[in-house]
Amino acid sequence: MRFRFNIALATMIFSSLVASPAMAGVPVQWSVDVHAPIYNPPRVADGVVYFDTAQSKGPNVFSAKNGKILWRFMTGGTILMPLTVGHGQVWVASDMGSTHYLRAIEAKTGKLIWDYTRHEPPECMCSHLTHYEHHLLFAQTDGHSLYAFYPVGNIPNRRLWAFTGDGAKLTAPVVVDHTVIFGSADHSVYGLFDKTGKIRWQRKTGYGFMAQPAVWKHEVIIGNRGGTVHAYSTTTGTSLWNFTTSGPINTTALIWHDSAFIASGAGDRGVYALSAKTGKQLWYTRMADYTAYAPIMAKQIVVVASRDGNMLGLSATTGKVLWRSELHGIPKSQPTLWKGDAVLKVNDHKIMAFNAQSGGLVWTYHSKNVVTRPVPKGDSVYVGTSGGALVAIGQ
Repeated sequence: MRFRFNIALATMIFSSLVASPAMAGVPVQWSVDVHAPIYNPPRVADGVVYFDTAQSKGPNVFSAKNGKILWRFMTGGTILMPLTVGHGQVWVASDMGSTHYLRAIEAKTGKLIWDYTRHEPPECMCSHLTHYEHHLLFAQTDGHSLYAFYPVGNIPNRRLWAFTGDGAKLTAPVVVDHTVIFGSADHSVYGLFDKTGKIRWQRKTGYGFMAQPAVWKHEVIIGNRGGTVHAYSTTTGTSLWNFTTSGPINTTALIWHDSAFIASGAGDRGVYALSAKTGKQLWYTRMADYTAYAPIMAKQIVVVASRDGNMLGLSATTGKVLWRSELHGIPKSQPTLWKGDAVLKVNDHKIMAFNAQSGGLVWTYHSKNVVTRPVPKGDSVYVGTSGGALVAIGQ
């Protein structure tokens, strides 16, 4: 069952604008009470905020400028993952029991364009949904499969191909040089032809992979649970170099110019800077605890949040600690850069912004409810809460 609400009715129910929280120093632009928990981070594109709630079971679309509702679509099932936007469409993955759906909805109007249905065990949950050029990639965590769809045009068969591994979980893929590349818990890195899904190359290592690969020129860089960073040719899978750390690699490498920055897990508990061309170590900085999230780059400063409740700014050329800021909690998201500030979720109820060059605290947004990962876009940072608030923060 699927239908769209009448705009007038949806506006009456969902777009009651509430007063901004009274918190000194927090530049809240607007806040909308949608009367239902928001657990997935919103998506923002072309001046529009897309999000789903625990009750709507489908996209809610609001103006990014003032928080007014534009349209709403109900899928009739449970949303499995954050919405994805591209090619003028909103893609929604949902399920009802053992029936799983992938739907494309027109971004401007909320009209259903197409849907794809499959019947599998209920534990087959979607983990990744991404798009590139004219393809839409759809991966399952427990289904251990990767699907490719053609999202645009009036064609009879949307699904282009399907790849099914040997029962191991897959990482999120990247697409480069017409090759779909991803790691697997079966200890392999795969490169598939993007048009057919057939294996172009496969390289076996001693440990499984958890994090999405990174790309430098015609080279893919990925670390495994055993602590080894591998670099392969994107087209042939030829091993170009490898580098071994003392802790598992659970995050994606940060690529900057000709360097790859790697956050190592328990064991090393630090950040490595490697030559992306040769794998040679350029520097290493140890932290008090490991990080669960990849570092980001801010004008030659590597910003990384540690599980010990600190965020550090490191020199990209030397690894020297330039600043250290207390979070007064555990980071729950990767820092993201917005107007020169590093913004991240701390604990479950707080969003913090720090000046990425000095480490100085700029503002803190507190909520009595659990907040989503912050999503910076344009002049605002967008956040949803389990209390049903969609909030835009900005100067």
